[in-house]
Order: sequence, then C-alpha cells, then structure tokens
Amino acid sequence: MRKPAVPAITYMRGLCMLGVIGIHVGSYALSNPHINIHLLGLLEIVSRFTVPAFFFLSAFGLLYHTSVEDEFSYADFLRRRIQVVLYPYIVWTILYTAYNASVAHSAWGLMPHVLGLSLLFGNGMYHLYFLVILLWFYALMPLWRWALRSILKAPILLMTILFFVQMAVNYWSSYMAGSVQFSQEWLQYIFSMRLNYFVGFYVWIFLLGGLLAEKFDAMLEWIDAHGFAITVGFIVSLVAMLGSYYYVMAEWGYTRLEAIYTVHQLSPQGLVYTAMGCVFFVWAFTVSSMSDVVETFWTELGDASYGIYLVHPFVLIAFDKVLQIAGLGYTAMTVIVMYISAVILSFGLTKLLGSLPKQIRGYVLGK
Repeated sequence: MRKPAVPAITYMRGLCMLGVIGIHVGSYALSNPHINIHLLGLLEIVSRFTVPAFFFLSAFGLLYHTSVEDEFSYADFLRRRIQVVLYPYIVWTILYTAYNASVAHSAWGLMPHVLGLSLLFGNGMYHLYFLVILLWFYALMPLWRWALRSILKAPILLMTILFFVQMAVNYWSSYMAGSVQFSQEWLQYIFSMRLNYFVGFYVWIFLLGGLLAEKFDAMLEWIDAHGFAITVGFIVSLVAMLGSYYYVMAEWGYTRLEAIYTVHQLSPQGLVYTAMGCVFFVWAFTVSSMSDVVETFWTELGDASYGIYLVHPFVLIAFDKVLQIAGLGYTAMTVIVMYISAVILSFGLTKLLGSLPKQIRGYVLGK
C-alpha cells in the first residue's frame, strides 16, 4: 500500500525555493557595494541551508515510497529520473545558453563541444549545477541504498561519524584546496569545477533525508518529543552563521562578497545550520496549525518549486534590465521589490508552462 503524502515535505520545498531565490537576488544586490549588510545577511546567509536542503528533500522523496529493503530496478529508476531531471536540464541549458549567446552576439556557446562542456558541468546558468549533482546522486543510487542499509544497523553512531567526515571534506575543499595545482590545464579545470558536480559535499544531508524516509514514523516521534531542543539548536546554528558573517567583516575586514564566500553551506557552521534547519522545519511544518489560506500557499508553492527553480533566473534577468532602463540601482527597496516580483512572476510562469501539452511539458518541467 502506498504511504500517505507528507505535507511538511511539500511545504519545505516551497520554503527552500524562497531561500534559493533570496540567494540569487542577493547576488544582484552585491553590485551595490553599500547594500544594507543586514538585508544581504537575510538573503545570502539565513537562506543558505535551503540549497543542500533540496538534496535532503530529494532523498526523502526517492526513498519514502521505495524502501532500501524493497526490490529495486536500477534501469526503471534511471528511466524515470531521466524524464524528470535530465530532459528539462538539457532543454533549460540550451535556452539559457542561447540567451547568453544572443547577449554576447556570438554563437560560440552553442557549438557542440562548448555546449557539451556546459552540460557536463552545469555552466549554462548559475543555478543549473544543482541538477548536475542531482543526476550524479541518481546515477549512484545503488551505492546510497547500500549505505543506508548499513547505516540503519547503527544510525546514531554511523551518521555521527559521517557528519564529521563530511565536515572535514567540506572544510578542506572550502579553505585549503585552493593551493592544489595540476600541471595539466584540463585537470586543473575539472578540479576547479568540483562544486558543480561532486556529490561528496552533500552525502551526509542526502543520507539524512533517506534515513528520515526509512524511519519516518519513529524519527518524527523523536523530533516531536525534542521540539524545544531542536528549536534552540536551530536558533544557535543561525546565530553562529550570522555571527560569523558579521565577524569576518568587522574583525578581518572582509568585503560583503568575501564574507559570503567564507560563511556558506559547506562551512562547518553551514553544515550544522543545514542539519538543524532541515530537522527544525520538518518538525515546525508538522506541528503547526495552519489556516486554509496559508496551507494552500505552501502547497501551491511547494508543488511549483521545481518549475520556479528552472525559470526564475530569466525573471531576475528581466527585472535587472528594467532597473537599468529606469536608471535605478540596487537599493534595499528595489532588492525587496525584485525578490517579491521574482517569486510571483516565476510562480505564474511555472503555472503557464504547466498548461503546455503533456509531451512538451515533459521536456520542459519533467512532468
């Protein structure tokens, strides 16, 4: 019998999509060197857990209805994932590359060998790398199923060990790997692009999502029993993120951009913040009493989150052009208006694309 849907997971998809748009709006706001640091902190630091949280949600979605103990057809699994992710990834990479080519007045990016490299590393637009990593997670699904079967024998011990291994890997890549140099240019490029394809940065949070799916009732009971402690932990992790952001600017003289590149989701604080954020919002959305209007808002946003993810850079590009034509800069007010507009217009575009004929919709939205 198919398990009932988990509304909290749908709501979290919507929340994470709001966070991702915030991060990307923050990138535009950085063009103003005097942009309000508190607003930037909200967009670029508070929202940081939402990127890896999507891997958590993806693992949950994959394993909630199909346990690691169930029979598994790798071929069937890949066939479905290709439809949902690979086809839209190719289509949107071509669309964004074509746009960039039109702006640059050069078709170089559409040349087969260049386009192929963009597809390999997710270079078509700044957000597409996520789908590359997701596809690698899918390709390695037998490995994750084996890992979860092993973890389920001693989940607390093994997930704790893996957490610190994850922290060490992420720390080395973020703050020490810059000194690594290869004599071969192509090898140096592959290494420098590791953030665009290496699943190793997100294994722990992916497996946490799978573990929640495998032991959902038991884990939800535990989370509910420790709601206060989880809330405190989430707040402390958020304070650590924001505190680090303000500290490196005040004490080390970092610019806003340098601070964001230092305090991110792969930093030690970021890993803890991601873990606490995922657990906290699963609990919060589960126990919260919502009105019909609020519930509809989160449901609609969550259901449309994938389409919003795919289309929202075009909306941000259009808004940026409007600001340029109007001669307006990135003030706190224009940034807030940009964010709200991006959410609304991206949602509307997703709904519009959802009305396309099924065959076309399958390649554009994966459904």
